[in-house]
Amino acid sequence: MAFKFDDVTVTGWILLAVLIVCAAGLIYIARSKQKWTPQMLANAAICMALSFVLSYIRLFKMPQGGSVTPASLLPILAFAYYYGSVPGLVAGIAYGFLQMIQDPWIVGAAQAALDYPLAFGCIALAGVVGQLQRKHGWNELLSWLGAVLSVGVGRFICHVLSGVVFFAEYAEGSGMSPLVYSLAYNSFVFVDLAICLVVVAFPQVRKALGRMTVKK
Repeated sequence: MAFKFDDVTVTGWILLAVLIVCAAGLIYIARSKQKWTPQMLANAAICMALSFVLSYIRLFKMPQGGSVTPASLLPILAFAYYYGSVPGLVAGIAYGFLQMIQDPWIVGAAQAALDYPLAFGCIALAGVVGQLQRKHGWNELLSWLGAVLSVGVGRFICHVLSGVVFFAEYAEGSGMSPLVYSLAYNSFVFVDLAICLVVVAFPQVRKALGRMTVKK
């Protein structure tokens, strides 16, 4: 029987894309020369624990998964900012699996990967911004704002894609297309972002987070 691309469902293509992204991430981690020191491991554990505890304080909970919290992503985002993209990717993916255990809303493997490990794996983007800030001497506050925004936008894209493909049925009767419905529904991410941006704007907060900087 001949293979036809038309026979592959949209879900199948999404699952393939997710697997490719996961494979690329694992290869990137494997090729990295980043060494995990005891201090890094301790800080990763502390940041993940703080983020996990804060994620239980829900200011608002969405009906099909997702919630607004008091800057719950900031501790783990800070870890990535100071330690780099690879440790940030590892910590972000691990935190995504914790979120999957905490309060899962799962309809399939590809959707679970998009909404949890891949969405929170975008925390690695904060590591990229942090590395660039240290290399080029960018303004600290603006760099932090860029880190928070990049993570939020990456996470938003993952959630929107998941919503369009796997939660399109919820758009029925709303008068909106699946894409518009998913964009509107997942806009809660930007409320989370706004809270993080307000909190990190305080110099005292940045100073406290900066104590996690890698010691030479």
